[in-house]
Amino acid sequence: MSEWYQDPENMQEPPEEQPTFEPSAPYEAPVPASVEPTSYEAPAPAPVEPTSYETPAPAPVEPTSYETPAPAPVEPTPYEAPAPAPVRPSPFAQPKATQEEPTPPPAYMPPRSPYEQSPYYNRYSPVAPPAQTKTNGANVALVLLAVLCVLSIVLNVGLAFRMFTLEDKQPADPSDKPSVQTPVDEPEEEGEGDRGVIEDGPTLQITDAEAINDGGLATKEIVSRNLDATVVLTMYTKTANSFYGYFYGEEGDSLTEAGGASGIVLSEDGYIITNSHCVYDEDAQRKYDRIDVTLYDGRVFEGAQIIGYDPTTDLAVIKVDAEDLTPAEFGDSSALSLGDRVVTLGNSGGLAWTVSQGILSGQARDVYEDTGYAIKCLQVDAIINPGSSGGPLINAYGQVVGVNSAKIVMSGYEGLGFSIPINDAKAVIDDLIKYGYVTGRVSLGIMGRTITSIGYEGFMIESIGEKSALIGTNAKAGDIITHVNGKRVTDYAQMRTELTSHEVGDTVELTLLRLDRQTRQTVTFDITVVLQESR
Repeated sequence: MSEWYQDPENMQEPPEEQPTFEPSAPYEAPVPASVEPTSYEAPAPAPVEPTSYETPAPAPVEPTSYETPAPAPVEPTPYEAPAPAPVRPSPFAQPKATQEEPTPPPAYMPPRSPYEQSPYYNRYSPVAPPAQTKTNGANVALVLLAVLCVLSIVLNVGLAFRMFTLEDKQPADPSDKPSVQTPVDEPEEEGEGDRGVIEDGPTLQITDAEAINDGGLATKEIVSRNLDATVVLTMYTKTANSFYGYFYGEEGDSLTEAGGASGIVLSEDGYIITNSHCVYDEDAQRKYDRIDVTLYDGRVFEGAQIIGYDPTTDLAVIKVDAEDLTPAEFGDSSALSLGDRVVTLGNSGGLAWTVSQGILSGQARDVYEDTGYAIKCLQVDAIINPGSSGGPLINAYGQVVGVNSAKIVMSGYEGLGFSIPINDAKAVIDDLIKYGYVTGRVSLGIMGRTITSIGYEGFMIESIGEKSALIGTNAKAGDIITHVNGKRVTDYAQMRTELTSHEVGDTVELTLLRLDRQTRQTVTFDITVVLQESR
C-alpha cells in the first residue's frame, strides 16, 4: 500500500518531515548534567520514570509566599521587590544547564536632596540655592510707574514751595547762596570795545615794600583784614524751555546757575577784580548771562556789570552798584621770596571764604606759555580749588600780592597752585577799567585753531571779523597761516610770539596754505596786512 501523498490524485508537495517515534522506545527527556549548586542556584529536581510522550513532572516543592527561596537568607530592604510567582515549565522546554545569577539588591542609602540629582553635583562644594522664580514683567512695570508718579508729585510740590518762598528768602549768614529776584541786565556785546573812556575810574595802588614793618601778622589777623574785601561770585546762564518755566508759566529763557568764583574789592564804589574765565564761558564761547556778588556781611548785588576782561592774562574787572565796600590793600609782589608765608581766601569748591595757608614755592612760572602775552605766575602750595579763582593771595602783612588763577590737576600732582602777580596785573587792570580792553596789543581780527596734521602744520583760519586786517586780501576761511615774515610757525603760540614782536600799525607778510578739497592739491601764497589794535 502506497503512502497517501504518493497517490496521483493527491500529488502535492510532500509535507515536512515529522519526527518519528519508535513505538518500542518511548520518548525520554535527557537528564540534565549534574552541576554543582551555587548559593544562588535552586537544586535540580529528582529523576522520575518517564511515561510515553510526557515529560516527567518535577518533584513536588513546598510552595512559598510569592518568592523563590534564596540559597542564602538576605535581610529584606525597603527597596527589595518581591520575587515573581513560580512559572510551570513547558513540557517541551529544554532545561538550562545553569541558572543566571540574580543581581543583588542595592545597599540602603538615605534619600538624596533635590540638589544632588544633578550628575555635576559635588558634595564637597557649596550647594547653590534654587533658582528664583521670574517676576512677572507687568508687575515690574507697574511698580516702576508708581515710583515715577510719586517722584513727580514730590518734585512738583518742592518746586511750588520754592516758587512761593523764594522771594522772601534772605541769607541767614554769609555762607548762604544769594537769592534770585530781579531780571538779568543785558551785558554789552563782546568785542565792542568802544564803550568810551572812563577817566575817573580807580587805579590799582601798590604799597611800597619799604613801608612794611618787619615781623608780619598772625594768620587770624591776616584773614580778618581781608574777609570784607573778598567776595563770592555766582554765575548764571540762560536756558531755553526749562522744566520750571514750562510748568509754572514763565515766559522766555530761565537762568541756571553755572558756577561759582571769587573776587577782590578794588574800590569803595564797587569795582571788583577777578579772572577772565569767571566772566567769560570758555566752553560756550560767550559771556555769562548774569553774575551776582555776595559780600561777607550777607549783602547780595545782582547782575554785576562786566567792565572788561582779557583772556590772554586771565584777568577781568566787574562792577556793582555800591558806595561803601571795603577795598583790599595791595602789596609789592616783587618783594616776595621763596619760603615766604602766604594765605589764600575764597569760594573754594563752593565753600565760601575758605582759608588756606602755605608758602611761596616758586616764582616766574610760565603757566600761560601757550599765549603771546604770557604772565609768569607765582607758585604756591596753599590750596587753590575750583571756586578759588579770582580770590586773593595774601602775604604775611595782610596785603594782596596776587590773583589766584589756576592749579595743576593731574594724577600724581599735589600742591601746585598758581597766582597772577599783582605787579604784572596792574597795567592790565588799569586798562580794563579805563578802556574796557588792554591797549597796545596787535591783532589780526581772526578766529581759528592750531592744525597738527603732517604737512599742514600751522594756524587755520575759521572766521574773519568785519574789521579784520585780512579784509581785502585773498585770504578766506580754511586757509592755514604757516609763516610770519618768512619765519615758520606751526601753532598759535608761535604765531602770537612773532606778531607781538611788532607794534600796532606795522606791516607784516603772512604765508598761507590752501587745500583744494576736490583735487587735493595745495596752493601757497603770500598776503600783506597792517596789524590792528586788539579790542
